[in-house]
Amino acid sequence: MTSDQALSISLGLQGPCVIARLTGDFDFGSAAEVRDRVTKALDLTQPPLLVIDMQAVSVCDSSGLSVLVYLHKAVTASGGKLLLSGLNGRCKHLFAITALDKFFDIRSTAELAIAELNEPGNSPPYTG
Repeated sequence: MTSDQALSISLGLQGPCVIARLTGDFDFGSAAEVRDRVTKALDLTQPPLLVIDMQAVSVCDSSGLSVLVYLHKAVTASGGKLLLSGLNGRCKHLFAITALDKFFDIRSTAELAIAELNEPGNSPPYTG
């Protein structure tokens, strides 16, 4: 079941954190764009600190999950940290049944995730 709502991506920087706010359907049709745009934005901070806010995501399929796993691996391989926020409804259920809720660090809101990554001494040291 899909809602056929085109995905929009809002990227920003708050302190040392890249914030990616997704709105709409995070599916096969939008996954490559999310991967490419967020990956480019990660060059703005070292080590990369990323919050992906999924509060307004109506649908997430396996393509979206694959991109999130890819971004998690890219961020952690560079010594950074990725937090997801705002999972609700079907997305929250999908993360639970795939056990990805155990793989990702998830916060209830983007504001909590941003505050956590912006705390002094909480971001990993740059080793590059």
